[in-house]
Amino acid sequence: MSIDTNTLDNAYLLFIRSKEVIQLSSSLNSNMKINLDAKISRSTSSQDIHIQLSSCEIPVSFYNFSSNLNNINLYLDGSPSLILTEQHYDIYDLIDEITNNVSFPYSATFDDKKNKVTLTNTDATQHTINFSQDNSRNLAKALGFNREDLVISSGGTATSNDVINLNTIHSIFVHTNLPVTNVITTTNNNYRNIIQKIPINKPFGEIINYNPYQSSLFSSVINSNEIGSLELSLRDQNDILIDFNDVNYEVSLLFEIHDTNIIPQPITSRRRELETNIPSYTPPTFKPSIPKPIITEIPANQVGGFSQNKPQPLIPIIEETSTNDDAIRDDLQNHQLQDAILNNLVIDDIL
Repeated sequence: MSIDTNTLDNAYLLFIRSKEVIQLSSSLNSNMKINLDAKISRSTSSQDIHIQLSSCEIPVSFYNFSSNLNNINLYLDGSPSLILTEQHYDIYDLIDEITNNVSFPYSATFDDKKNKVTLTNTDATQHTINFSQDNSRNLAKALGFNREDLVISSGGTATSNDVINLNTIHSIFVHTNLPVTNVITTTNNNYRNIIQKIPINKPFGEIINYNPYQSSLFSSVINSNEIGSLELSLRDQNDILIDFNDVNYEVSLLFEIHDTNIIPQPITSRRRELETNIPSYTPPTFKPSIPKPIITEIPANQVGGFSQNKPQPLIPIIEETSTNDDAIRDDLQNHQLQDAILNNLVIDDIL
């Protein structure tokens, strides 16, 4: 489950060095027991203990073909024939190893366009390759052949059914003997005591540096009151212990104690808070405006000049009837102005 900091009561970080713990398998250092003098425990029964893989530094020192993986043999006519040297192979090393093996009368070629292998019978007689034999199945799978017997006559050839796959270890699963309660796998469709899966994202000879942010933050829930010792094992996707060839590695585990009886606080509506603090509304006051006097007439001397002192008539102002028709308004006002001048005034020396 994801980490919830709101319920966190306590936390412990455990650093593990493979060379400092008890190895449970005499020939492998991937199966270990850790005894803790400083025990990890919960304060009350209402708390849960969570465990998470915090980090690891693991050298890619394991071979892709080894007796531990049971993928170095091919049986011929019911008897062992090809036995590969345990080591890390690329495809060209592998086809050379098959071709040069004197006890296996077949040569091997590789088609890099199809990513398939072709075996050719170099003997004078017909032989049956026992791909179905238990000790041959894993090498047959790596070479892309079906796990069924294949008869090849003298000089005959056989090409792999599928593409080759020399990545015989896909990932590393960190197992524990602690009672994990929330991890499910498709293997047997059941709960498994697995803490995390570590991807193999580095080539042979380099070091895997893992942290939980590469995948997702997840903690396994431990159904236990106290942890004074635990076992860890690093296994491949087939539950086979990893053979690190006695190369040491480091793993860090994060333990967290979480309360389970905390009642979540109700979410307060921000809108409600704002509404309670809104001041009362006072409408603005408006002063009545004093209407300006409406001018209906203007003196004639404001619109024209005269050669003699004459009484000044008043010219009426015609109110607009259409605010959008300026041309009509101007024509009407000019016409009335001309009539007033001609009827009431004598204009000297117009020309």
